[in-house]
Amino acid sequence: MRLLATLLCLCVTALACTGPVEEVRQARIAPDESVTVEEALARYPYFKKIEWKSYEDKFGKRIVEAVCDIDVAANCREVSQPGLALARRDVARDYFLARFVVDGLPARVRALEAMHVTQCTSGARLAMADPKYLRAIYNREQVRFFCLDGLNCPGQAAAPSPQAQPGQ
Repeated sequence: MRLLATLLCLCVTALACTGPVEEVRQARIAPDESVTVEEALARYPYFKKIEWKSYEDKFGKRIVEAVCDIDVAANCREVSQPGLALARRDVARDYFLARFVVDGLPARVRALEAMHVTQCTSGARLAMADPKYLRAIYNREQVRFFCLDGLNCPGQAAAPSPQAQPGQ
């Protein structure tokens, strides 16, 4: 009986050591359960770097975010260099943000949200969420981001495109 209790404690301790970030990184979710979330994001050809973080939301849910810096030059390769320079002029950072929820024990992971965020040098953030983004990334398809017309971070006199929404 004592041995069984010890083994049970060890199993619970081992499960507790796996944090929510690791749970998400190793999770296998739709649209392709043959790869982990980490593998799907790491193999996407338009990401340069991925940062992971975890927090608890106001409802007590454990949220994990993957912030993936976009290689804008590779993603917008059909845009001329002068056009790309104009589009990037007032942009501090372009990234993809994927949010996941970790529920229960054993942990279940589900995708919560996927969006492209352009952070402007002015401090403004333009965000566009689309449920198709995560599927496209899993399939290594090019996602169309804001590449043209210098509208990524419009100056004070210009209005943002109707598709763009303020970030959180």
